[in-house]
Amino acid sequence: MIDLRNYADLIRQLVKKEDEKDPNWKWSVKSIRKNKVRIRWGYLDYLGEKENCFSIEMQPDNTEDDQWMSVLLPDGSIIEVFLVVEGESNPKVGAEQSIQAGIEDAVWEITHCAHSRY
Repeated sequence: MIDLRNYADLIRQLVKKEDEKDPNWKWSVKSIRKNKVRIRWGYLDYLGEKENCFSIEMQPDNTEDDQWMSVLLPDGSIIEVFLVVEGESNPKVGAEQSIQAGIEDAVWEITHCAHSRY
């Protein structure tokens, strides 16, 4: 099973880049757990939203090398779902992305969705 804590440096680096691109509101990593990353956006704090973190989650029932990774809005609604694999991508099993590429796409999806929705 993919452990997101092993990709903490990559996640923090990607969120920091998004923070540098957003002159108005702060982006930060609130937590990185084995199956879930929480990414905070300052604009949601400003709005007084009870749920103020976007999430990247690995599905806990994944037992194979390829795993489903979900990107979620603060209310839990799905933004996107990726099939990822540790190491090289493997289209033969349907995993067209490495976990690193999946994380990069997930952070992009979160920031794109935030800026287009709020």
